[in-house]
Formats: sequence, C-alpha cells, structure tokens
Amino acid sequence: MNDTIEYFIEDIEKFLKINEESTGEESLSLKKLLSVADKIKIFKNIDLLDLRAIVYDVKFKRYKLKDYIVEQGQLKKEIYFIIDGECQVLFNTTKIGTLRAGEAFGEAGAIFGTKRGATVICASKQATLLSFKIDEENIDFCAPAIATLYKNLAYEINTKLNALNTRAATKIVPLHPS
Repeated sequence: MNDTIEYFIEDIEKFLKINEESTGEESLSLKKLLSVADKIKIFKNIDLLDLRAIVYDVKFKRYKLKDYIVEQGQLKKEIYFIIDGECQVLFNTTKIGTLRAGEAFGEAGAIFGTKRGATVICASKQATLLSFKIDEENIDFCAPAIATLYKNLAYEINTKLNALNTRAATKIVPLHPS
C-alpha cells in the first residue's frame, strides 16, 4: 500500500520559507505543520490542539543529493517525515533500504532515546523533510494524543521490520533442502 502524498512545489517553498520566520511563542513551522497534519499518516487521529501540545522544534528543511540527514551512532530525538524526494538508509556502509515521500524515520531513536541504528542520506537531487521532537513533558495533559502518536509510530516501525524480514527471508538458504 503506497499512501504517498503529493505536495505542490509552492507548498514546499512555503514550508522552507516558514522556517525563517516566527511569531511569538508558536513558530510558523508549527502552524504550517498543523495546516497539513491531516496529510501525514503518523499524525492520524490526533486532534490539532493536542498535536500543538505534543510536538516541538518543528523544522522543514531541504537536502541535496548525498547530504547526511542522520548518522549511525548519533543520539538525537528528532523524528523525520519525507515531504518529497528519496533517502537511502545505510547500515555501516551497506545500503539497506530506500525511503520515499510520505514515510517517516527516526521513530525508534526518538521513542527509546537510543543511538541511531543507521545513516540516512538524501538519495534524490533534493528532498524536503519535516523534523520534530515529542514533548513528553505534556504527557499528563495529552496522554491520549501521545499514546496515539506512539501507536502510529509503532505501526511505521512494524511495517519497516516486516519489509526487512520479508527481504531477509527470501535470502535464507534452508539447511536441509527438500
């Protein structure tokens, strides 16, 4: 199932321009995120008021071919969502996958506070990504929304693990061929 969301180039330019501006307590990046949250499946079933309370440090950024987005071993709390373009996932120096528009990454490191398990680089001429952090300080106030976000992120993680398991299973040679 490919739930790729298409953004117009004008939308992407707005995302990037918004990072340069802010109004008081709430950044325009967060406002733009809230305006497109219904198109981002990791925010499915989360009320916009709750989303406003549980995400922070929202950024939209454009990367060029071969730019590093995250490096294996880093300890970072950001979760990334690809708006347009493609990214390659590398374990050590081996390519293990490709991520496309509409997909998220960095969920496990953000949720569990662990080091990044892989390097992610831009694999297209350019890619626009959204990054954000989860504000767990508001857990008492927004527990249902954070639970929904974690459920959505767990679904993303599970989908990726299933794809990796399927790929690995096709490469397994049985010990006792029939």
